Amino acid sequence: MVRRVVRIVVSAALTVAGAVGLVLLMMALAPGDPIDLIPGGEAIRPQLEAEWGLDQPLVVRWLQTLGRMARGDLGTSISYRPGAPVLEVIGAASVRSLGWLLAALLLAATQSVALAWYTAGRSSWIRGLLRWVSVAPVFLLAHLSVHSINTITFWGMNLSYWGRPEWFALPDQPSSVRAVLAVVLLAVGSGAVTELHLEVESALTRIRASGYVDAARARGSSTFRLVAWNLLPPLASLLANRAAFFAGGLVVLERVLLLNGAGSILWQSALSHDYPVAMGVALLAAIWVAGARSLADFTRTAVDPRMRESASW
Repeated sequence: MVRRVVRIVVSAALTVAGAVGLVLLMMALAPGDPIDLIPGGEAIRPQLEAEWGLDQPLVVRWLQTLGRMARGDLGTSISYRPGAPVLEVIGAASVRSLGWLLAALLLAATQSVALAWYTAGRSSWIRGLLRWVSVAPVFLLAHLSVHSINTITFWGMNLSYWGRPEWFALPDQPSSVRAVLAVVLLAVGSGAVTELHLEVESALTRIRASGYVDAARARGSSTFRLVAWNLLPPLASLLANRAAFFAGGLVVLERVLLLNGAGSILWQSALSHDYPVAMGVALLAAIWVAGARSLADFTRTAVDPRMRESASW
């Protein structure tokens, strides 16, 4: 058991380090740097490169970045909000994005389990409907949803069916409607609902046909809690696998729906070559993905006794 916990922690740490290195590499390969955006920056380029560490080899910059992050020092913004601590820049926005991600995961889990509980082991038209609904990428669903909602709302206003809502027109007016729309689209789009439904349905069919469920049924005992408990490990793994896709999809949705979250900050900081801010957001995204996978591993270990036995010394 101890060995498995250590393995989970080490895997999470390597995921975070790898993500930070990948983002650093991508930004280093991108044309230009933050000095190009400063009027007269070429005249003081050597000084700024030394101050910001841009004159160091990429590996050295990666190790230095990991060292500072391990101490809780994410540095200061270079160009997004010059001189401001990175934690101050991304703090509130990251909390909002985390809330949207958690809500989307919860919605995805709820809808997939509810639908699969009904369709598992039987033919249903719901599978085909889900494929049609979920096939579109989130950015396309977002554009279609915004256009449809605005069109219907404007039509009703012209016919005096209702007055002008406070959120009209999307996405220009700040409102909770944008956040709710982002959560729903994130949980449904890019194949999320289809993949989760089919995988949960398969797991449910396998669990219901297992020997321990047959034994409980033969004793006349209720099988609901037994099936639900054994569904936790595969469901946790499925949601952990979707965590990275949800984080990437949220970056797109925040741009399309004009949401002020960590994804928007990452987008702007990457355009302005603000390495510390981009690294800070990348670190939080990596922690989100690694945390989801670690929680899934802990859940599987706690629920499945076979995994506990295989993880023992």
